[in-house]
Amino acid sequence: MEVVVCGVPFGEPCAEEALRQVKAHGFTSVQIYTFWKDLEPREGRFDWSAYDPQVEMIRRAGLRYVPFLLMGPKYAAPAWWLAHPDHVGLVCMEHGKESPIESIWNPAFRPRITRTLEAIAEHYGPWDVLESIQPGICGDYGEAIFPVTGNWPGDYHTHGGFWCGGEDAESSFAAFVKAKYPHRGDRNGAWDSFWPFEEYGPFRRHRAPNNQAWLDQVDWYRASMTEYSEFWMAECRRIFTDLPCYLCTGGMEEPHHGSSFASQARIAAAHGGGIRLTNEGNRFYGNFCVTAYTWSACRHYGAYLGLEPVGPMTEKGVRARVFGSAAYGNRQIFHYYGNVFGPDATPLPAARALADYPAIGGQRAAEDGIGFFWPCDRVALAGGMPADVDRALTFVRSEAPVSPIGEELIRDGALSRFRCLVMVGADIVRRPILQAIARWVKEDGGLLLCACRPVDVANKPVAEFDACFGILPDSEEACGITEYRPTAPADFAAVAALAPFYTGAGWMDLHAEAEGLICTTPSGNYSGTRTLKTACLFRRKWPSGGQGIYYCGPMNFSPDPEDLFTDPGVIRAVLADLCRLSGTDPLGLQPGEVARARVDGRTLVLTDEAITGA
Repeated sequence: MEVVVCGVPFGEPCAEEALRQVKAHGFTSVQIYTFWKDLEPREGRFDWSAYDPQVEMIRRAGLRYVPFLLMGPKYAAPAWWLAHPDHVGLVCMEHGKESPIESIWNPAFRPRITRTLEAIAEHYGPWDVLESIQPGICGDYGEAIFPVTGNWPGDYHTHGGFWCGGEDAESSFAAFVKAKYPHRGDRNGAWDSFWPFEEYGPFRRHRAPNNQAWLDQVDWYRASMTEYSEFWMAECRRIFTDLPCYLCTGGMEEPHHGSSFASQARIAAAHGGGIRLTNEGNRFYGNFCVTAYTWSACRHYGAYLGLEPVGPMTEKGVRARVFGSAAYGNRQIFHYYGNVFGPDATPLPAARALADYPAIGGQRAAEDGIGFFWPCDRVALAGGMPADVDRALTFVRSEAPVSPIGEELIRDGALSRFRCLVMVGADIVRRPILQAIARWVKEDGGLLLCACRPVDVANKPVAEFDACFGILPDSEEACGITEYRPTAPADFAAVAALAPFYTGAGWMDLHAEAEGLICTTPSGNYSGTRTLKTACLFRRKWPSGGQGIYYCGPMNFSPDPEDLFTDPGVIRAVLADLCRLSGTDPLGLQPGEVARARVDGRTLVLTDEAITGA
């Protein structure tokens, strides 16, 4: 278990007392932003005077040192490198302007990375003071993402956008496209467009020929960052043989960030490392929505995980973070000094939350629970995660343990870990992924609840996926506001107990094996028209034991009796029935509780005032 603090006030009179308090409150190490320019102020000559006094103080206090080595950001690079002919900055697509932030496609930079890592190992290895190493890859604060906002406005050209306007990036993209589409006709067919064979430069979103072309470019952009990150991780593992190594990342996989959390977890695991995710705030469920997918990826590939807040925290926020890390079974938790200690080294009220962590924290296996589809392609195409996905994930997590899995995890076999999968807000998904989910239902006995109808990236239905539920090519979604009543059998007891409700759509002309669980009641005509039997919740059972369950009615994850079309709790009822069918134990959240988690046979409970069950 690693408990890391950053921002200790070295150079202040209270520094020694600050380190004493840090040690007394259960921290194991101190992270220092370690800049290349301070280590190598002149080319080829390393100087340790900027950090040796701090590291010696850390060692005397009985703590360990975590160097966060930043090299690529402009503010971390030495002046001699920024003026060096081998230095290549990133170029933005929007303005064609160069930034001094190092290009990830610059091969001349990599020997400098290796040399600096080797120098740190040679110098600090004999001290026996290092707890872990964290490479500072590229982003605003060293994350394995492209520049997002930047720092110190006006000092250099920076903004959110795509940083692939340079010749090195264009060459890389051209090679990627030619490798995927060796023949012009293949590419033009996939992109629904004629492009001259020699034109392979990256394009902006509004210039993309179609969804497939845009996904190809985002795949390349992300793969470029992954490859660069893997170089760092491989070198860290080669040089720091037994030392934990954390790849720092953040954001929500926005396409211009260039991050794929699944890929980053995969390459971290391949080199015996982990992820440090910089996403957390003060609320448990908000944190869960922005961290759970990375946790799930780390769990699948075998990487460890540490979590970092994005800024100032409240006492409740620190407690929520401690609870969340314990629920995940994280190896590392990270705090900024100012969130738990005052400027005179006095512990703040938030420091009380740290006392719980030694009893409940540390790396361990956690429950997979229910799978929740995380629509990464939807994020790539639309630029962000749909709000209904976050709301649905929050709701499911309040009811039962849950793990988000996206397209890449499914390609790598993650569905085999789950008996049940929930899909909400996944309106566009690559065809092979939908086909894989369909096979999991039909052949492997998966239980699939889908509250959306995904299409492929060409906006075409996927017949194999629709067939999971009994939707045929000529099935019809019949619109019209009318009353729906539960007709579910005994194995869907919670659904059968629901009250009737009104909604505006249901399906008809389904496969003969499709079974309506909430349906209309056929009635006589009204002015020459009739209400036929349609279903807003229906399922198809498969010989494997799998079931495809489809719902198209209202969803209100925070019930409001004033809603025009009130959800009587359909998703909650279906989830309760699926937990029973899949053997998943609900969490049993009680009034006044924020969240629950099962850890090592104990049930931890988070309230606004405490963590109980430790």
